[in-house]
Amino acid sequence: MQIGTVKPMRHFGLEEANKLIPLLTQTFDNVRPKLVRLKQVDDDLEAQKEPQLELKRERVTLTEDIRDRLMFIEDMGIEIKAADGLVDFRALMGERTVYLCWRYPEPEITHWHELEQGYPGRRPIRPNDAFMKTFAS
Repeated sequence: MQIGTVKPMRHFGLEEANKLIPLLTQTFDNVRPKLVRLKQVDDDLEAQKEPQLELKRERVTLTEDIRDRLMFIEDMGIEIKAADGLVDFRALMGERTVYLCWRYPEPEITHWHELEQGYPGRRPIRPNDAFMKTFAS
């Protein structure tokens, strides 16, 4: 991924997005412990007067691994809102774009929200909500 490139907007159907939950769960199962370790390494580095080279290397390795795993998800068109497992899928509800919202470790997508609202604006998906299907759904 190049910095400064604009990715085309990708829309997901609810069924298609839900099929990706096992991949997301597996990804965040892997990333979350690394985030904890990264915080510990950062705290250790901050506490030392002369940071150890080994800790600096571990920080770089952890950061690169987390970034690579999350970029894989973003390259699919999924928007990561928090590295510990909050993601949004753009979806069409009628003629407007909204977000299907998923939070680790939910077993499926059960909420959506408007683009300008975040997690606090989540609304439960109701049976009559008309999310458009995509070609992959």
